[in-house]
Amino acid sequence: MTPRVRRGHTVRSLFQPIVDLSDGALVAVEALSRGEPGPLESPGELFAAAALDGTTAALDAACLRAALSGVAGAEQPATLFVNIEPATLSTLSPADLAALAELVPAGVQVVLEVTERDLLERPADLVRGVRGVREVGWRVALDDVGAEPAGLALISFLRPDVIKLDLALVRGHTSLQAATVVNAVRADAERSGALVLAEGIETQEHLDRALAMGARLGQGWMFGRPGALPATGMRALPLRPVTPARGDDGSGPATPYAVLAAASDAQRAGVPLLASMTRQIERQALLLDEQTVVLANFQHADLMSGRTRRRYETLGRLTALTAVTGPGMPDEPVPGVVGTALDAGDPLTDQWVVTVVSPHFAAALAAREVPEDEPGPGGTGGRRLDYVLTYDRPRALEAAGMLLERTRPATTGTTPSAPRAVAAGGPVPRVAETDLPDLVLRAVSVASNGVVIADARLPDLPLVWANAAFLRMTGYTEEEVLGRNCRFLQGADTDRNQVHPIGRRLVAGRDVDAVLLNYRRDGSAFWNELHISAVRDGSGEVTHLIGSQLDVTARVDRERRTAYLAHHDELTGLPNRAHVLEHLNLELRRARRTGGSVAAVLLDLDDFKTINDHHGHAVGDAALVWAAGRLRSAVRAGDLLGRLGGDEFLVVLAGLPAAGGAQPDDGSRPPAEEMVRRVQEHLDAALDDVLELAGATLRISASSGAAVFPADADEPAALIARADAAMYVAKARSGDRAPWPAGTGGLPPRLLPFAGA
Repeated sequence: MTPRVRRGHTVRSLFQPIVDLSDGALVAVEALSRGEPGPLESPGELFAAAALDGTTAALDAACLRAALSGVAGAEQPATLFVNIEPATLSTLSPADLAALAELVPAGVQVVLEVTERDLLERPADLVRGVRGVREVGWRVALDDVGAEPAGLALISFLRPDVIKLDLALVRGHTSLQAATVVNAVRADAERSGALVLAEGIETQEHLDRALAMGARLGQGWMFGRPGALPATGMRALPLRPVTPARGDDGSGPATPYAVLAAASDAQRAGVPLLASMTRQIERQALLLDEQTVVLANFQHADLMSGRTRRRYETLGRLTALTAVTGPGMPDEPVPGVVGTALDAGDPLTDQWVVTVVSPHFAAALAAREVPEDEPGPGGTGGRRLDYVLTYDRPRALEAAGMLLERTRPATTGTTPSAPRAVAAGGPVPRVAETDLPDLVLRAVSVASNGVVIADARLPDLPLVWANAAFLRMTGYTEEEVLGRNCRFLQGADTDRNQVHPIGRRLVAGRDVDAVLLNYRRDGSAFWNELHISAVRDGSGEVTHLIGSQLDVTARVDRERRTAYLAHHDELTGLPNRAHVLEHLNLELRRARRTGGSVAAVLLDLDDFKTINDHHGHAVGDAALVWAAGRLRSAVRAGDLLGRLGGDEFLVVLAGLPAAGGAQPDDGSRPPAEEMVRRVQEHLDAALDDVLELAGATLRISASSGAAVFPADADEPAALIARADAAMYVAKARSGDRAPWPAGTGGLPPRLLPFAGA
């Protein structure tokens, strides 16, 4: 990286429009950094070179200055979005931010986008940096939300004014993971008043998906590509009023206990009750998702021992962030947990605190010691503490924030612990046969279901017993499975969105019922129906987990096949008649809302009966499969091709512009009809080839007709009927090679007959 780039001389900004999705009005621009023309022009190459040179923060700051300077001549009001890496934000002092703010005209609102990447590396610095940004009058956006599952963990602490959905959510398929992100974003936006912005919108389908996810703002090539600062003015962006969180001004309570006790009366209790209440809150955290944050304060580091250590190691593995503070606390008290030692004068040193925050849950318990000579309830002969418990989200967040701001940066390697085989380097642990009544042991040993037992008292829940049916089902030997967590059966296509909740329920001592894709020792896949139950000792602690497993591959295959055939043609694999008609109806409803057009293109293979009569139905079926594949390759992304039956196919073209009225005098066709004509040409060209089947040389062609909503018909059946009529006109003129016959048999011009080769 050259010094010139570090000084920002070779960095420039392009600006991409951000619009209000309700009416398309321009409300903001995002500054996108570019280098000079050449190998470092793209931001990816530019920042990759900076990373190799160790100047990422300097380059990031240079890009920020270039963006701020680039709006000096903007017509006001104006709103500028500009990106900054979390690591860079943490290095900017109040003086640095004030100097940057001087570059911006008074009528320009700056929204600083903090990328979701690496949010959890320096959480305390990040929260302080966001506070500094707000102090200079800027707003904050959380960028690329959904790119990483744990990225939403700090959203409640950062309180962004704008939440930007990652483009993968807008363009991808619906999944449980996408729904998890959308639900969390909607919950935070509803509570805080933050605006939701969808990135990467290029098509009507993307726009519809963004609106369905709750986006109010949008950007992408559908609204404009990066370029010069727009000459026209922007409408003011309706950001929520600035309302500092409690304690942001430094005038609030100084400790979590003071925060909670300010609104609720404290109760007095001994250690056994408080310890049980704390474990229950921690157990609730285990039942939440990977966006959960657990923050706790220990009065002494040596209190983290035994079962507490094991519990926090599990929390560190299953949550986005688990961090603990306390006097003498080591940097990593257990694997996966961030530790921070408190100074002797810190008011938290004598407090017992546990907080849990996730997008849909928040809880905090804070307690302080009662002097031994102070009279009052709580028992005698042991420690007494005054405590407050709350599930009120704002107060729990304020208490948790006090711990978060004390959390040191995570060091490299402080990550959730990797699975460990307990048996490595030592004897394989086994359950003593004396622990099982002989009759029960004999029964499960010969059971047809696979049965395993895991020791819940040991890290990573290793298997300590497996019956013969399990070994036959998986292909492993007893020596290969004992001492290992059962996750060795998982593989590349195992659904992680199912696995994570299973792990959480297990460590919380809950039963599990699930069907998972697992893998045998030889690599072959099978569907495994699981039922896992917890075994508890006399004190209620979970000691073992018993798992029953059944190979249900045949059943799952039947169910999936049945579901597939409900919507697909068995021969060609295309959507079947019911599916394509349902899709057409859906697109018509959408077009009525948006004012767009939808076209139905009906194709019929010419003289196909001759192929069946002369060469047999096996050749005819093979020809249909070939034709379906060729037609599939010719349709546009987002359009749907289906087989209606026999040799008829239907293409639904959605997201078309509004169809024109009468034909213009110059002979040009309206945009929607022009797009339909081109699709018909592509479909015809796709079949223009010679097919060799069973020693026969075949040449397949098709005639097509089209009808456009709303000009030709309003309902699906009527639209297909008009397309069918147009198709028969084209078939009657099959000797005419012109794609647009001069006459249409008296049909309206919008019924687009097309005679194939």
